[in-house]
Amino acid sequence: MKALTLALLLSLPIAKTPQKPLREPSLPSAKRVLGGGRWYFAASGHAIYCYGPVMTIPDENGNLEKVATFCRDGSAVVPLFESPTLSKPDPHQGKAKEPPVRRRDPQM
Repeated sequence: MKALTLALLLSLPIAKTPQKPLREPSLPSAKRVLGGGRWYFAASGHAIYCYGPVMTIPDENGNLEKVATFCRDGSAVVPLFESPTLSKPDPHQGKAKEPPVRRRDPQM
C-alpha cells in the first residue's frame, strides 16, 4: 500500500515555480533610448527620429559625413542631409565691428 501511494505521488506532475524574466542588458545606448530624441533630415530625403548623438564619420570615399545614431526605425547610423547654404558661417569672415564709443559731455 505504501509503495502504491509512493508511486502515485511520484507520478504526479510537479508544478514549476515561475521564473523571473531575464534582465535587460544595461547598455549606455539603451539608456539614451529612454531619453528624448530629435527629428533629423536624412540624406535620402526622409525625416527620421533618432535618440543618439550626431557624429562625423568617414564614408566609403574617405570624406567626412554627419550621421545620426540610434534611430527609431532600428538603424544604428543614418547619413544626414547637409545643405551648402545652411552651413555655419566662418567665424573669421565678416567679423562684426564694435560700435563707436560715445562719450557723454560733463554736465555742469
